[in-house]
Amino acid sequence: MSKLTPFFNPVAWYKAWRFHKKNAAFDKSTYDLELHLYSKILQNNMLHWGYFENTRIDPGDISLNQFQTAQQRYAENLLEQIVNKKAPVLDVGCGMGGLAEMLMDHAIPVEVLTPNKNQIGFISARHPELCSYRCKFEDFEAAKQYGTIINSESLQYIKLEDAFNKADHIVLPKARWIITDYFRTEDRPDNKGSHLLSDFKQKIDEHDWTIVLEKDITAHVLPTIAYVNLYIERFLLPLKHYAYEKLRYKQAWLFYLSERIRNSIDAKINKERRSVDPVLFVSQKRYMFFVLEKK
Repeated sequence: MSKLTPFFNPVAWYKAWRFHKKNAAFDKSTYDLELHLYSKILQNNMLHWGYFENTRIDPGDISLNQFQTAQQRYAENLLEQIVNKKAPVLDVGCGMGGLAEMLMDHAIPVEVLTPNKNQIGFISARHPELCSYRCKFEDFEAAKQYGTIINSESLQYIKLEDAFNKADHIVLPKARWIITDYFRTEDRPDNKGSHLLSDFKQKIDEHDWTIVLEKDITAHVLPTIAYVNLYIERFLLPLKHYAYEKLRYKQAWLFYLSERIRNSIDAKINKERRSVDPVLFVSQKRYMFFVLEKK
């Protein structure tokens, strides 16, 4: 019963309320937990899925260094498609700025754009000299024209018509638009969250862009999906089971009262598991590498 004492103590409730108010007012832009986690795990500041040359690698054999190497190769694939290295590049949905850092290392002028204030803050702290824009791509008011636009796993968050309309107005003649993302192969109620590949290709024709490169790189990103899925199956789920059972044995009353919270956690995990199921991904999506050129 001593463990229940704070629940019946008015002073404890008041202190809990003040603690809640203090944390609710906390400015997350000054310290973002997600970005802090990624920055400690991934030293290259890249958030994309990577590109494995060895498509048959067993997920259990993938090390953190191999994954970062795959991310590096992914970025190199994008860099190789930049023809006009003197004109500015706009990295749309720049994440933590890893790709922009690589472009700067190659003396390619680059600017970054993201609506995420935490990402902008992270990049600005590391590279105050880098021109950055905090806004949605469709709301971006460009003061110049770009020789290259890059959408690395960010096009899926933008309506296609809005994306093409904006790109049409901010590019130089013969500019390139480099797009890497996954697309749905068919329209199904249980398969949402990305654009239909057929819709995307239709927009290309409607907006006078030419496909310079079209490559299905699904097999090269599947090792990452399998890698994440492996860790969910072998670590996350057993750890969750251990924590639940430990709570049930040690604090049965709290286990009983926390049923709704546990159900919510289970639902979230099941949703995430579907997104990293390699078999399901291949059956419904294709990860594509497109390079478009303005006519």
